[in-house]
Amino acid sequence: MYDVCQLATAMLAIAFTALLLITGQRFIESRLQREAKPPIVAMATLPP
Repeated sequence: MYDVCQLATAMLAIAFTALLLITGQRFIESRLQREAKPPIVAMATLPP
């Protein structure tokens, strides 16, 4: 019975760690996409 409890605890820890890694990766990717937007610059042109 004790082995089953240890296995369940280990599986829960692994699942939690995987969830944190995936969530962190998605957060970093979304933050990089928001920061990577090119600045909006008005081009000055001369009349022909």
